[in-house]
Amino acid sequence: MVLVVGGAFQGKKEYVKKNYNQEYALIDHYHLTVRQQMIEGKDPLKEAVSLVKKNAGRKLIVICDEVGCGVVPMEAFERRYREMVGRICCYFAGEASEVIRVVAGIGTRIKAEE
Repeated sequence: MVLVVGGAFQGKKEYVKKNYNQEYALIDHYHLTVRQQMIEGKDPLKEAVSLVKKNAGRKLIVICDEVGCGVVPMEAFERRYREMVGRICCYFAGEASEVIRVVAGIGTRIKAEE
């Protein structure tokens, strides 16, 4: 699995299209998946663990916005959502063979297969 993170509109998907071939399955906007799961009363972390298990050995790229920077939201749900996205990205990063952070369209590999 490859995890690609970065701020909104920083060129994450374009970076993936340019640097990875069509063999990879792509899950984009994972932060929105987390939000929807929370709204539906699901446990997003359990869902993320299940996703990783289902895709073991498969070429998969997960793209997720970094939502933890900036002003802390006033609404409790938004604070929980922000924390949950961060925890899931930490989990994905631990499981991933590569982690790429994209800023202004430039990808920096912060974890690579050894």
